[in-house]
Amino acid sequence: MFKKVLIANRGEIACRIARTCREMGVAVATVHSTADRDALHVREVGESVEIGSAPAGDSYLRIDRIVEAALAVGADAVHPGYGFLAENPEFADAVVDASLTFIGPSAEILRRFGDKAAAKAEAVAADVPVVAGTVEPSASVDDLIESVAGMPLPLLLKAAAGGGGKGMRVVASPDSLRQNIEAAIREGRSAFGNPNLIVEQYLPEARHIEVQILGDGNGRVIHLFDRECSLQRRHQKVIEEAPVTSLPDALRQEILAHAVRLGERVGYRGLGTVEFIVKDGKAYFLEVNPRIQVEHPVTEEICGQDLVALQIRSVAEGRLPIEQADVIVGGVAVEARLYAEDPDQDFIPSTGKLESLSLPSGLRVDRGIAAGMSVTPYYDPMIAKLIAVGPDRQQAYARLSAALEESAALGVQSNLPLLRALTTSPTVLRNGVHTGSIAEIVLDLAAVPQVSTEEAALAAALWLRAHRASAPMLWTGWNGATGWRLNTGTSEANHAPSIRCASGAMGFDIRFGMLDLDDALVVAANEDTYAIRLTEIGEDLVLADLDGRTLTLIPSCDEGRAGFIRGARGVSLTVTPYLSGKLLSSGGTASGEVLAPMMGQVIAVEVVEGQAVGLGDRLGVMESMKMELVLRAPVAGTIGTVACAAGESVERDQCLFEILADQDEAAA
Repeated sequence: MFKKVLIANRGEIACRIARTCREMGVAVATVHSTADRDALHVREVGESVEIGSAPAGDSYLRIDRIVEAALAVGADAVHPGYGFLAENPEFADAVVDASLTFIGPSAEILRRFGDKAAAKAEAVAADVPVVAGTVEPSASVDDLIESVAGMPLPLLLKAAAGGGGKGMRVVASPDSLRQNIEAAIREGRSAFGNPNLIVEQYLPEARHIEVQILGDGNGRVIHLFDRECSLQRRHQKVIEEAPVTSLPDALRQEILAHAVRLGERVGYRGLGTVEFIVKDGKAYFLEVNPRIQVEHPVTEEICGQDLVALQIRSVAEGRLPIEQADVIVGGVAVEARLYAEDPDQDFIPSTGKLESLSLPSGLRVDRGIAAGMSVTPYYDPMIAKLIAVGPDRQQAYARLSAALEESAALGVQSNLPLLRALTTSPTVLRNGVHTGSIAEIVLDLAAVPQVSTEEAALAAALWLRAHRASAPMLWTGWNGATGWRLNTGTSEANHAPSIRCASGAMGFDIRFGMLDLDDALVVAANEDTYAIRLTEIGEDLVLADLDGRTLTLIPSCDEGRAGFIRGARGVSLTVTPYLSGKLLSSGGTASGEVLAPMMGQVIAVEVVEGQAVGLGDRLGVMESMKMELVLRAPVAGTIGTVACAAGESVERDQCLFEILADQDEAAA
C-alpha cells in the first residue's frame, strides 16, 4: 500500500479522496493555485504546494510542477481526481517516469480510452454499437466542416480529450457550424490542453446511462451496476441516480456486458465509467471516462462500497479487491449538484464571495467550498453534492427534495430553484426523463414566482440598512429626485433612492419612507406596502418586525445585490438604484450598456467603435469557469465605446461596450 498520495486536484473531489486515504492509513498532500490559497481542499488536506497562478493552464494543468510537488512532499503515488489532467496520458507517463504510481489506468489505456475518438474505435473493435460520426479527431475548422458534409442535423461536437460537458456543443443549423466548432476548440484547449474534436450524430430525447467498472489491469473486470444521468444542462449532469430503474432487464444486462467486455479487451486498471445513449430500446456507446466520476457517491450508497478505496487498492495491489458476487445493490440513491450559477441569466457561472451556506444534516453532503470563501471564474462552480438514499426511488427523491428545501446559499446565485423543481417534477418522479428534459422543466420554472413582494421589501430594507451604515452619503445626490416622502420629517430614508430589485423576469419597484412609530421603515414593493422595523441582535443576525410579525434573518447584501436567509429559505435579488445610469439613460438619449454578466476573461472583441450593429449582433466572447458566453447587442445602433480588449480580465457588471441606439429605436 502507498505511504503518501499527492492529490493533483481541488475542490470537493480532493477533500473526498483525502478522507478515504486517511481512513486507509495513507498520508496525503495536495496542490493549489494562487487563487486557491484559502480553498477548502487546502485547509482540509493540511499540506499543499502552490504550483502557479489562477488560470488552470498555469497551475492545475502544469504536469512538471505537479510532479515536482509530489517529489517535494515525499509522495509515492499521485491521484488525479477528475477533470484537469485525470485523462492525460502524458501526465501518467511523467508520474511513472518520476518513479511514482499513477492512481488510474496506464498511459496506454488513457490514450485508447481518454481520447473519445480512440475510445470509439475500441468500441467498434469490441462489437459495441456506436453513434454515427467522424472517426479521426481534428483541430482544423475547415477539415471538420468538410468531414460532416452530408451528415444530417443536429450534430454533436465533442472535445476529444473532454469530460464534464466541456467542449461539447449541439449544432442545429449549418449557419452556426463554424462558430460552434471554433468555440468547442477553444473550450477543449482551455479545459484540457487539447483542441481536437470529433463530431457525432446528436440523438435528442434519449437517455444517458453509464456503467461503473473496476479492473485489475490484468484482464479481470467487474461492474458496479449502472447510473441514470439523463438530467443534464449543457451536457453537464445535474441530477444522477443509481441504479437505473427504467431499463428492461434484458437491455440492462446487455449494457453491463458491453461495459465489462470493453474493459477486459484493454486490460483496464482501476475505476472507469462506460457511457451509453439509449434511444428507442437500443443502446449506443458514447465514451469511456477513465477516472473517478463526479457522481460516484450514488454507486457507493447502493453498493455499500468505497469506490476511492477500491480504486487505490486495485492499483496498489494489482488485483480486484472484491468479486462480482460481492456487488449487491440495495435501495436507490439520488445526487443533486449544487452549483454557483445564475438561473436568471441562463445559468451562467456566478462568481463572488459565498456569504453564507446552509446545508442539511441527515444525508450525505460532499462539498468543495465553505461560507466566507470565494467562487472564482477559473474553475468549475460546484458548491456541493447532496446525496439522498431510500428503499425505493420515490422515497429517495422525497428525502432529497426535503433536503433542498433546507438548503440555502447567499452571496452568489445558485441553481437551488432548479434542483427543487427537478426533485418535485411530475416528469422526473414518473421516470419519464431524457437528455432534453431539463430544458422543458426550466420553461415551467420560469412561470413560477420565486420571490414574493414581501420578501422583496424585506431584502430592500436590509440593503438600505447596510448602505446607510457603510456609506451614508451614497444617495444624498438624489435628494428629492427619487425619494418618496411618506410624511413629515428629515430622515435619511426620505432621501434614499428608489431602487429596482429583480429576480429573473420578476421586477420590483421599491420606494422607502419613514413612519413616526418606533422608527419603523415603510417599504413599498410595486403596489404593496409594508411597515418594517429592523433590529440587530448579533453578528449577521437581524430581527425584522413586519406588520406585527417577527422574522429572524441572516442578511447578505452588497452594492448590487440584496438578500437574506430565513429558516431554510434563501432570497437574493439584484439591486439597481434609479438614475444610477443603469436603468435610465442620460440626457434622455437612448443608449445600450453591455455589462459583464460574470467575472472572467474577454477572449474576443468582434466590433470596433463607430461600427453599426443590429439587435442581437455579436460583440465579443467572454470565458469564465471554462464556459464561453457570447456578448450580444441589446439594441440596434452604433458602437460608441469599446471598453475591453481580448485577454483582459473583467469584473461582474463592468461596462464592456456602449451602443448609441438608432434614432428610430430611441424614439420608440
